[in-house]
Amino acid sequence: MSGHPSYTSLQATTPTRRHPLWPRRALTSPEIRFSHRPHLIMTAEAFPTQVAVMVDDPTVPEGKRLTFQGPMNNVAEFLSRKLNFSYTYKRSPNRNWGTRQKDGTWTGMLGLVMREEADFALGPFVMTHNRNKWIDYTFSIFYTEYTVFAARGRPKVDPWGFLQPLSPLVWAAVVTALLAVITVMLLLPSCLPTHTHHKARRETNIFNCVRVLLQEDVTKTIGWWWWERVLLGVWMLTMVVLTQSYTGNLMSLLAVRHIDQPYETLRDVLDDTDVGIILVADSASIPYFQAVESGIFRELGDLLDTERVTFNTFSELPASMGKLVRAGTHVIFDVDINFWNMRAEDFSVTGKCDFYLGRDTYLPYPLAMVAQKNSPLTPAIDEGCRALVEFGLYDRWMRFSQANTSSCLNTPRTITVTTVLSLNNFWGMFVVFGLGCVIGVLVFVLENTVTYVFSK
Repeated sequence: MSGHPSYTSLQATTPTRRHPLWPRRALTSPEIRFSHRPHLIMTAEAFPTQVAVMVDDPTVPEGKRLTFQGPMNNVAEFLSRKLNFSYTYKRSPNRNWGTRQKDGTWTGMLGLVMREEADFALGPFVMTHNRNKWIDYTFSIFYTEYTVFAARGRPKVDPWGFLQPLSPLVWAAVVTALLAVITVMLLLPSCLPTHTHHKARRETNIFNCVRVLLQEDVTKTIGWWWWERVLLGVWMLTMVVLTQSYTGNLMSLLAVRHIDQPYETLRDVLDDTDVGIILVADSASIPYFQAVESGIFRELGDLLDTERVTFNTFSELPASMGKLVRAGTHVIFDVDINFWNMRAEDFSVTGKCDFYLGRDTYLPYPLAMVAQKNSPLTPAIDEGCRALVEFGLYDRWMRFSQANTSSCLNTPRTITVTTVLSLNNFWGMFVVFGLGCVIGVLVFVLENTVTYVFSK
C-alpha cells in the first residue's frame, strides 16, 4: 500500500446483527474505529491450528479468494468488524513466518510486512527482541511454551509387579524390623541366669521370626519366657497387617497395564542418542539455540547440524507425527499450541490417545501479530487485541478450534484390564523362585562338602 489509512476515535453504535463469535459488549465499548472503510493487505500462513482454503468469490478476477480457517482468522474477522476495515490475504513465497538472511533481507510474512507489501501479519508471532528492531508487535493475545511431543508406549505388563504393592522404603523397614526382632531374641537371654541359656532355644527363636514373616506355623512355646511370647505376638500382629495389605494390593496390580512415557523432559531426549529431534524450520528459537553459550539449549544447538535433528515446516509436522513420532524414533520439540490440534485430529481418526506432551516446559513466549514499524495501525489493532484477551475470546477459539481437543489432556499412565493372567504377569516371581533353588542347591553342596572335609 502506498500509505496508511487514517482513523478517528468514535463511540461504536450497537450493531443491527449480532455476530456469534464475540459478545455484544466488546462491540459497544468506547473504541478506535476508522472513519471510512479502508482495504488492508493481511498476510497469514497455514499451521496446525489454521488451514488455508480457497473459497468462491465472484467479485475477484480469478473467481477464488484465499482465506483461512482457525482462531487467527476469527481474530481477523473480529478486528475487521470492530475497527471497520476490509482485508485481503496475501501469502509469502516462502510459506513461512520469516527469518533474517545474511544479506539483511527478511523472508516469509515478516519480509512482506517490512517491504510494505502487507499492512500487518496475522501470525501469531513469538515476541523476540531481535524482531522488534524491525517491526512492531501488537498487544499479546496468547502465551505458549516449548515442550516435548512424543508417542506413548503400548500397555504392557510389569513382570516385577509383585514388588510394587510395597514401596522400597517399606521393604527396607520389614527387613530392618526382622533383624531387630532377631537381635532382641538373641541379646535378652544373655541377661538371664547362665543355667537358663540353651543354644537350641536361641536357634528356635530366630527361625520362628522368619517363619512368621513367611506365614508359616511356629514351634511349641512350652517353657518360653513371657517376654518371648509378647515379642513374638507383636511380630505376628505386624506381619498379619502387612501381608494382608500386600495381598490386597497385589490382586489389584495384577490387572494394571503400564504405558511408557519415556521423554518427559528435554534432558531425557538429549540423553537418548537413538531418538531423533524434529524442530520447526526458521522458528524464532533456532537463532537462540545457536547463540546460547551454556546449558541444555547449548547441547541442543550443538546437534542442529547433525543427523539427529530434522527440520520441518508447519505443513510437514502432521505427516512426521503420523510416521516418525508414532514409530517412536523421533520426538518434536516446539511450542505446545501446535500440538493441540494435531493430537485432537489424530484422536478423531483413530479414537486413541497415542501421543503426549512432556512434563517440563521451556521458553515461555507471548504471541502477537506484527505491523510495519511505527505504523499508525498498531494502536487500533492493540485495542482490538486487548478486547479479545479481556473477554477470553481467543482462548475459547483455541480450545474449540478442533473437535476432541480435550480428549487427551489427562491421559493415564496406567490402565486396568479384565483378562486371564498369563505367564507375562508372573515370570518375575519364577525368576526369584529359580534363583532360590540355585542358591539352595549351592548351599546344600557347600554344606556336604564342608562336612565331608572336616569328618576326615
